[in-house]
Amino acid sequence: MSGEKGPLTSIAVFGQGDALWPVATLLEKALPEYIALILVEDESATIPSGAATLACDNPFFELAGLEARELVTGGNATLGLGTDCLGWQGEGSRFFVAPSGTLPAINDIALHHIMLRAAMMHEGPERLAHLFQPLRFAARVALAGKFADRSDDPGSPLRMLGPTVQFDRADLGVQLKTRFPKGSAEILAGKPVDAAMKPDGDILSIGLDDGREIAADLFVDVSGAISLLERNGEQPLAHSLADILPFDWAIRSVDASNPPVGHLHTVARAKPGGLVIETPLRDGVACEMLFSSAEIEAEGASFPFEPRYCETPWTANLVRLGSAAAQLGPCLSADTMLLLEQARHLTRALPASRAMEIEATEFNRNQLGSARQICDFLALPFVLNGRKEPLWASIREARRPEQLQIRLEQFLSRGRFVEFDHELFEQQSWIETMIGFGATPERYDPRTAYLDMKRLPPILRKMIDDFDRAIEEMPDHADYMRGLRADVRKSQ
Repeated sequence: MSGEKGPLTSIAVFGQGDALWPVATLLEKALPEYIALILVEDESATIPSGAATLACDNPFFELAGLEARELVTGGNATLGLGTDCLGWQGEGSRFFVAPSGTLPAINDIALHHIMLRAAMMHEGPERLAHLFQPLRFAARVALAGKFADRSDDPGSPLRMLGPTVQFDRADLGVQLKTRFPKGSAEILAGKPVDAAMKPDGDILSIGLDDGREIAADLFVDVSGAISLLERNGEQPLAHSLADILPFDWAIRSVDASNPPVGHLHTVARAKPGGLVIETPLRDGVACEMLFSSAEIEAEGASFPFEPRYCETPWTANLVRLGSAAAQLGPCLSADTMLLLEQARHLTRALPASRAMEIEATEFNRNQLGSARQICDFLALPFVLNGRKEPLWASIREARRPEQLQIRLEQFLSRGRFVEFDHELFEQQSWIETMIGFGATPERYDPRTAYLDMKRLPPILRKMIDDFDRAIEEMPDHADYMRGLRADVRKSQ
C-alpha cells in the first residue's frame, strides 16, 4: 500500500447499477464533505441482474434511509416470508425456510429439546421434524397463503414473523439512483478498459472506454471490471466453494409477461443437474438457474459461475465488493446479502488515511466473518440434502466449512446451537432449518428429563391454538398486497 501520509480525499466506485448504487448510497451518507465521491456506472451489461429476497429489517435499509416496503409501493417488488425449498430431500419433498423469532421456552428449556424427548418416548427421534412442524409459526403462515407484519407485542405470535422483501436488483439500483442527493458525487457512465499502476502496486488511474482517465486515492470495484485489469487480472486469495456448490454455469431471466402462479414467496427448487431459484415480483417472476455442465449442456444465454469468496478483498488502494470479491449465487440471496454487508463494513472503515493498512486489515477481517456466516447458512441445505443423484450425493460427502461443521456436530450431539460473533441469521431459523433438513440430535437437554411430560400437552396445545387463531385472522397474502398498493394509490 501507499506510504503517503495525510487523509483520504477521493474515492471512485465502479460497477453495474444494481451493485453500484447500494454501495454509493451508504458511502454518501457516511463520508465527510472533504472526501470527493466519483461514481462510474457501467451500462453495458447484457445479463439481467436478477432478483433478491432480504429480511425487511436488514440493516441496509435503515442505513440507506429506505423502508423495505417502499420498494414494493414504488417499484418491482413484493413482500414475502421466506423461501420455499422444493425437492431437496427428493422429488415431492418440501421445507419452507422462514426467518423466525425465538419460540417461547418452557422452564427455560427450548421447545425442540422437549419435542425431541416426546419423539423418543413414542415414535422415534426421526419424527422430530414432524412433531415440531406445528410450532413453526412463520412457516405455517406462509404455507397457509397468509401474511401479516411483525408485531412488537411480546405476547403475540406475530412477533415471530420475519417478513421479507423480494425485489428486482436493477430496480433497487434505479430507485436508489433517483433518490441520490444531487451534487454529492460526480456521476459518470463508462466501462473500465485500462489501469495505470504505481510502482508500489497502487492504482494511479482507471481509463474508461471513452478515453477519460479517473484518478482517486481509493478505488472500489463492485462488479469485477477493475479487478480483471489490475495486475493483469491477478486476484487475491479466494476460498473456493466448488465442492459445496458444484455448479459452473448460470442462467438469469425475468418473465414480466406472466404473473406469479401459486404462492407469492421465493422458491428454491432442487433438480437432478442443478438448482432453480424463482422469485415472484410485482411484475412477473425472476428466474435464475445454477447447473453443472457435466449434467446439463450450457446454452448461449448462460454465463460462467465460479463459487468463491475472497479472503482479503481490500489490497493496496483497491476494494473489491460484490461479484468482484465473491460469487455465492442466488440461493437465499447470498450474493446480495454479502454485497450489502461488505458495503456496511467499508463505511465503518472510512474515512481512512492514504496509507490505509489499518483500515484494510479491519475491513478484510470483518467482511471475512460475514462471508463465512453467509456461506454457512447457504451451505446448510446443500450438505443436508437427501437427493440420490451423484451430483447431490457428492455435495453431502464434501468437506464442510469449519464453522458449519462445528455447528452441525454440536447440534447433532446435544441439540445445542453454537453462536459465533455478529450472527447474521436468527438462532430459531438455524434450528428449524437443521431439523427440517433431517439433522436430529442424539440427545436432549438433560433438564428435559425432569419435566412432567404428561403436563405439557395442554401447554403446547394452547400455544398451537393461539397460532391457529392468529393465522385464521390474517388476510390472504395476495389480498394484503392488493390492499397495500391500493392504500398507496389513494395517498398519491
